[in-house]
Amino acid sequence: MLYAAVRLLDLPEAADREYSYAVPPQYEAGVRPGRFVSVPFGRSNRRNVALVMSCTETRPADCVNLKSVNALCLDAISFTPEQMAVLQYLKMLTLCPSGDAVHAMIPSAALSKLSEFYTATDREFRGRAGSLENDVFVAICSQGTASWDYLYRRFGREAEEAVKKLQKSGYISCELRLSDYTRKTLSYYSLKSEGFPDRQTLSDLCDGIDAKDEKGHKIRALPDGQKSVLRQLLASQGSVGRGILLADGTAGAADLAALIKKEYITETKSETDRDTANLPPKIGERTGDIVLNREQQTAYDRLSSMLDDKQPHAALLEGVTGSGKTCVMLRIIDKALDDGKGVIMLIPEIALTPQTLSIFCSRYGERVAVMHSGLSVGERADAYMRIREGRADLVIGTRSAVFAPVKNPGLIIIDEEQEHTYKSDTSPRYHARDIARFRCAKSNGLLLLASATPSLESRQKAEDGKYTLITMKNRYGNSVLPKVTVADMRREPSQGNLTPIGSLLASKLRETYERGEQSVLFLNRRGYNNYLSCASCGEALACPNCSVSLTYHVTKRDFSKGEMRCHWCGYRARVPQTCPTCGSTHLIHMGFGTQRVEEELGKTVPGARILRMDTDSVQGKFSYGDMLGKFRRHEADILIGTQMVTKGHDFPDVTLVGVLLADASLYYDDFRAAERTFALLTQVIGRAGRRSRPGEAVIQTNNPDHEIISLAGDQDYEGMYKREIRLRKSLKFPPFCDIALLTFSSEDEKRVCAAAAAMSEAVKTASSAEKYAGLPLIMFGPFEAPVYRVGNRFRMRLVIKCGLNQKTRELFSELANGHLSRFPDVNLAADFNPTNL
Repeated sequence: MLYAAVRLLDLPEAADREYSYAVPPQYEAGVRPGRFVSVPFGRSNRRNVALVMSCTETRPADCVNLKSVNALCLDAISFTPEQMAVLQYLKMLTLCPSGDAVHAMIPSAALSKLSEFYTATDREFRGRAGSLENDVFVAICSQGTASWDYLYRRFGREAEEAVKKLQKSGYISCELRLSDYTRKTLSYYSLKSEGFPDRQTLSDLCDGIDAKDEKGHKIRALPDGQKSVLRQLLASQGSVGRGILLADGTAGAADLAALIKKEYITETKSETDRDTANLPPKIGERTGDIVLNREQQTAYDRLSSMLDDKQPHAALLEGVTGSGKTCVMLRIIDKALDDGKGVIMLIPEIALTPQTLSIFCSRYGERVAVMHSGLSVGERADAYMRIREGRADLVIGTRSAVFAPVKNPGLIIIDEEQEHTYKSDTSPRYHARDIARFRCAKSNGLLLLASATPSLESRQKAEDGKYTLITMKNRYGNSVLPKVTVADMRREPSQGNLTPIGSLLASKLRETYERGEQSVLFLNRRGYNNYLSCASCGEALACPNCSVSLTYHVTKRDFSKGEMRCHWCGYRARVPQTCPTCGSTHLIHMGFGTQRVEEELGKTVPGARILRMDTDSVQGKFSYGDMLGKFRRHEADILIGTQMVTKGHDFPDVTLVGVLLADASLYYDDFRAAERTFALLTQVIGRAGRRSRPGEAVIQTNNPDHEIISLAGDQDYEGMYKREIRLRKSLKFPPFCDIALLTFSSEDEKRVCAAAAAMSEAVKTASSAEKYAGLPLIMFGPFEAPVYRVGNRFRMRLVIKCGLNQKTRELFSELANGHLSRFPDVNLAADFNPTNL
């Protein structure tokens, strides 16, 4: 008999281990590692979805009464050997539960709606009449295929034993299916090809001419909606889609149903993929060869040679903004696809998806699949199936697309590779770069990292020879880097200017508007005001659930009406008339965000059309594409936004970029603060002057003498890299060590503090034990998280500098297991090399 070791997907972390099950004979041929199955678990034998990890013909020695596998999942969603290797690596990398790892790799629709379906086999039933088995078998036969939910509703819990006996006797078979997930169906309508009524009769009815049926009786006049449908079908030579027939609003669904009932028209249905319905038009023909300049050609030749030698490689493409890195990437993608290799292209923001898709869909057509969190559950599942079936071999998406099941992944590109969005902040806490590197190593593929401001970790790997460094130092064509001016905002109040927009930037905005050109403003702070403060007692209005102040937001169209919001837990409240602490009516609005700047721009540049792009203004499904398309078509003159506007966009008419509060991120309590500030400023400056017209950037700051501000203005990445890498090396920070961040959270403040203190002692004890002797560990804490309370949960932290290897991960796994046994009510999240400390 065959036995399977499985991992259940919905168990808590403390119970996450392999469980053994017997495999019934009828399933032996289908059970293999990577197959999803349904198994009974616990005393109540609750049905659970599990992943088969291994199979053996040897009965497990420690198991007495083995339970059996209930059903098999559809083979279409099973994991390939390559996916199983990625799963094991992901678990090792992040110490996450099996269920979290699986759900990160496969769309939720593929597993969340699985149900068991039973079908009668060809074997003649010889059960006892009147028995429960007989009744269940008859019910299954009458339904053709019966779900477990149906049998349970009809026969209750007793149906489970009857189903087991029927399966064991070979009378029925069971399969795990998607119970309510189906592909999208489109309806098409056409006139009847033969018989009554003919086209002339229908034409007469549409024109109001009397017509008779086959028996000579007068046909009643048709409503306007039905006439509209028939006119469109008469004008067409074939079938017409439902959306087109109902587009003008004259006809409705009832008109279509009535014409079908009268047998005037026929309906046919066709399945399609949801993800293709919302993509740009897919031309699918490469619009000629991309002409590369000498610098681009050199970069392409080096990448091409790496792609050809059938060995794993990693390359860092470092090029200034506007140097034409995308052209090089398109050419290397062409080569990879021509060689029969699968390609994954990762982008950091959903906001970049419409622009990227318009380029790639027009060039590669139906070969493109898109994966990101902005898609519906069904759209993600359709995209996954298309990729799995080999109908799409070029995947474009955000972080999670790194798990796309492309066949023969020969090229993975990570654009703007320094972005923190490539690191997941929920379990499993992986970095897309690590997963991409593993997949390329396994498939002998090429990992291409591209950026104008690479992360220090990637650049150091290039310096060490682990990555191949390819540089592009000049902008493409005749465009030049923008002229940068640093504006000292400390002088503005003394000159009577208390607005967020300095006098220099204001005059530049007006000049740009008068020339008919466009401007982009960047402020990494949304809302109207930062917070509301009491002038009497000094208290800021705080969130009742979190240890942060509330931010003032105005309504979409009325700057005089607003509310207080928490950016951490989503809490909302009306603006109070008095201070909640002392009752004073003297409340002061402090600071400014993108909404306030939008209002000030209307006064600074009268008549200018202004767009604001932040998470508050782009909540709709197509908001990103609509807003960026409107700005690209020059239907707006000024675009103000948060980080969404800083990277990857190519606006030909933008000649001015303004940065507000440029030094704000320099003072974050994070060793990456200077690096990130430089990257943000460099990227947003690079949006200006990307064509023949020269560009200009104005950086507003209260610290104009700061070295990072000067380096960003000069676009001097080398200077920034040498400065920061020297500092990191002397203080022993990444890339010269790894950091483990252990975060404890609970609604009980005393318990979370006790758990953090206990873990601190456990780390000291374990590190001095013989098993882990010699492991370099430097521990800081425990201490409160920067935001101590979020959603009424208190948070404590331990920060540990270490060198991550197999033994170190074993230590952290052992510590986590010990924590779960002592403090099951306190959540522990382990994050290795977090992007935010």
